[in-house]
Amino acid sequence: MLLLAQEYEVQIKLAHSKYMTQLAAHLLGRKAYLVRAILFNKSASNNWAVPWHQDKTVSVSQQFFMKGWRSWSIKEGVHHAQPSIDFLNQMVTLRLHLNDTDRKNGCLKVIPASHQLGLLSVGAIKTCVEKQSAFNCKMSTGGLLAMRPRLLHCSEKLLSPSQRSVVHLEYSCFELPMGIFWA
Repeated sequence: MLLLAQEYEVQIKLAHSKYMTQLAAHLLGRKAYLVRAILFNKSASNNWAVPWHQDKTVSVSQQFFMKGWRSWSIKEGVHHAQPSIDFLNQMVTLRLHLNDTDRKNGCLKVIPASHQLGLLSVGAIKTCVEKQSAFNCKMSTGGLLAMRPRLLHCSEKLLSPSQRSVVHLEYSCFELPMGIFWA
């Protein structure tokens, strides 16, 4: 348990580091706020696939009314919503790779420029994936991948016993209404 707490502290320091926040601000064109931090850790004993999708939800401290925000839900006591496309256009994801990643250990696959297609239905995602070639995001340890959350992406299970760890950080330059905070 102590190791997990230490890993969490390192992730928080990384997410709020001057380098990461300045990079996000540079990519977004103004001050960026950390929206979400996730550690993905695939291993032989913790192996999963993620189907093609766009990241379209955010988590906040409480539900509020704002034009374009919909599909409110509560997951594990946290409010989630799908914000407007204008909000999603003000987000960037930075993924720091803690291991070399390639097809054998479930690297991220993307459909280039698909974030420019808007919010896609399940059927539209399927059509897009069938018509366009996917790109495998092979990365070296310490490599940093920047992407828009709406970019179509997926990952496969590990094909051989190994590990793939990624710190996934989402930033936005959108300012929430007064009294609302990122969860």
